[in-house]
Amino acid sequence: MSTHDDGPENRGDQDARFVEELRRALTRALAAETLAAESPTEDVLDLAVRTAARAIPSPEGALLLVDPAAGELTFEIAIGATAEKVKDIRLPMGRGIAGLVAMSGQPLAVADAQADPRHARDVAEQVGYLPNTILAVPVISAVDPDRVLGVVELLDRQGQPTYSLADMELLGIFARQIASILDHRRATHSLAMLVGEALGGLAGLAPDARRVLTDRMNQLASGLVDDPLTRRTLTLARLVEEIARYGEAEQQACTAVLESFAAYLRERPRPGGLHLAGRR
Repeated sequence: MSTHDDGPENRGDQDARFVEELRRALTRALAAETLAAESPTEDVLDLAVRTAARAIPSPEGALLLVDPAAGELTFEIAIGATAEKVKDIRLPMGRGIAGLVAMSGQPLAVADAQADPRHARDVAEQVGYLPNTILAVPVISAVDPDRVLGVVELLDRQGQPTYSLADMELLGIFARQIASILDHRRATHSLAMLVGEALGGLAGLAPDARRVLTDRMNQLASGLVDDPLTRRTLTLARLVEEIARYGEAEQQACTAVLESFAAYLRERPRPGGLHLAGRR
């Protein structure tokens, strides 16, 4: 004999807990997305490509990202005289030097692009720039080493006839830094997606229950940005992100202060009489 109370009051309590858990999940997701949006990711990527082009003297450079769904490369960052002309170009995987590098996951240096059949000459003619030398290095995810995120490419080495092995190794270092940035950006975006996937569990509920909870969630989502707790959470998240930019020592100091304050609060009764001692 079951002792579980399936009455309306019990279901109401369960619904309330579900909505509260959802509110917390959405708050965390929104905070993560806010930090991702406010972090100057594109500026950092642009700086990485420009710095690489200065360290390995090259008038033109680009970061192309893989679009797995389309099987294409898109220009995320482009520097040089043709930057504006390439931003809308999509390059099929396996086509051109960058496409081959994205497919193989191996770096490639070309000493005479105009005589190399692998070079996508028609694309070069479309943008009005015909390079002589090319260096392309894959951007490989540190989280998933089998995943090529994109390609960083430099054109027309200055000061020497072609790109050297040392140039390739140096650009590989920049590619690893770019991969770290892209992995971080992908992770923060995925957090909000996980919340959406979790909501897929609603499909197993009875239609009436699903409709009631869906309505509640829609109301919750629409008003979340104006929720005082959410706004305070985002304000705190922005402050922590700003402090973290100054360096590891500052980040550690901030973490220590917050952990100490949180430990202090856990020993205090929460408003409403709920005690948080031992909560992690």
